[in-house]
Amino acid sequence: MADQTFVVTQAVKAGLLDIQAHANVLAGNAAGGDYFYIPNDGHTVLVIDGVTGDDFTFTAVPNMYGRSETLAPTVAAGKIAILGPWMPELWNQSNGCVKMKPTAGRTSNRPNLEE
Repeated sequence: MADQTFVVTQAVKAGLLDIQAHANVLAGNAAGGDYFYIPNDGHTVLVIDGVTGDDFTFTAVPNMYGRSETLAPTVAAGKIAILGPWMPELWNQSNGCVKMKPTAGRTSNRPNLEE
């Protein structure tokens, strides 16, 4: 599976988003060197439906002092997690996206974005 870039879904005031059946849901099966890229303006969050559970690694960029943060959360089986928002100066790669990789890459995890 190749790298994938999310399409950000705008949260709407008038209704609820179905995070399991929405058109922008991506399967979390990008194991083995493939990454997800999350377009980030500093207000974006990632909603993860951890059907079978997984660990996620987010790649930071060095800040003005050369320090970088490490983010490696675990989403347990059957749990839903909301990650973010991310400060662009610490998390955005040169393409303006946050870089994320699921560890096990189970096909039943369904990451989704809302802003």
